[in-house]
Amino acid sequence: MFAEGRTLKAVSLWQPYAALTARGLKTILTMHRPTDHRGPVAIHAAATIDLAGAPDDLCLSGLGPHWADQVARSAMVAVATLFDCTPCADLDTSRLTRAERAAGVFSGLRFAWRLADIRTLRRPIPCAGRQGLFNWTPPADLDDRLGPPRDHLALAHAIGWGMRPRADA
Repeated sequence: MFAEGRTLKAVSLWQPYAALTARGLKTILTMHRPTDHRGPVAIHAAATIDLAGAPDDLCLSGLGPHWADQVARSAMVAVATLFDCTPCADLDTSRLTRAERAAGVFSGLRFAWRLADIRTLRRPIPCAGRQGLFNWTPPADLDDRLGPPRDHLALAHAIGWGMRPRADA
């Protein structure tokens, strides 16, 4: 899937958002800027941990009780396919899982970078991140280092953070 020597676009996320993405619980990155990029994107875990803004209950359910001490930092943690970028104002957030709503900020002038085919790296690859999209040259054996694609809906449901029943159902 990934050709040797080919660079990938990458995006750096504060923790726990990179870990929630790598776990498959977060498939929408709510960003300040839109992007024209479509295709493979590497997910980088920044050195920063957002303890004050982290969705505590989701992190506890999805990442474990000691997540803040165990999440990777300053490392690539996953790859995915960025397939869409939409203004958050245009999203029907009632159709998102509880996990997705808890792990994103869908207000204001933010943009939803939508991911599919999220595959976690079996071991994080240490590297420095940057702001915005940046180029990253993965190791030649990247395909061998990736786990299978994550099933967002099944994972969210398994930890009790799936879809809420609709009031009109």
